[in-house]
Amino acid sequence: MTTPVNTFQDILDALEQNPALRDQLRGYILTEELLQLPAQFVLLRADVDQLKEGQARLEDGQARLEERQTRLEGRMDRLEGRFGNVEGNLYEQRAANRILARAAFLGIDTPQIAYSNYIPVRQGFYDAMTAAMRGGVISEAEYLDLTDADLIVRGRNHRDAVVEISLGPDEDDISRAVRRSDILRRSTGESVIPMIATPGPHPAFVQQAERREVLVLDVPA
Repeated sequence: MTTPVNTFQDILDALEQNPALRDQLRGYILTEELLQLPAQFVLLRADVDQLKEGQARLEDGQARLEERQTRLEGRMDRLEGRFGNVEGNLYEQRAANRILARAAFLGIDTPQIAYSNYIPVRQGFYDAMTAAMRGGVISEAEYLDLTDADLIVRGRNHRDAVVEISLGPDEDDISRAVRRSDILRRSTGESVIPMIATPGPHPAFVQQAERREVLVLDVPA
């Protein structure tokens, strides 16, 4: 027996009691596109998940690439540092040879290298500096500072030179030359020339050094 439909509520009751009727009405009211929305939403969700997964893989690959780049830059820095050390050592040797060759013009008689960063140092230099330190003439900090000098040349006539060797000198090199020359002077009681060896020094830098009685020697690189 068919239930009479007189009101909108009767329609709702009929739909509630007859699932097949609900499906038929849904197909009549909704367009094909709307009916397919649930399935399309599932596909869209799957696409989003795949996109997120791909993005995660991309970010992970980028992180590994950045890590490799960091390691490569570290290796390049170490390699450049090694080449820089080699270049610096070669220049120090050239500077030492040039200073020894010009020692007579500096008033240094029969010069000898008392201390250098690139050749073995005679024990007598350390013995003399250690004696000065133990005697209270220089402090331990001054002893260590003096042994950081690039080159110390001593003459038989008790005239010496403390040399800062730099491919790019600045005011700090001037200060170090003055300070370390004073330490050596107090340690030995001898006359000491503060010097800077550098390639093609700028005239303004030479004047700045001369104001502090530091001799600048042009040694080509």
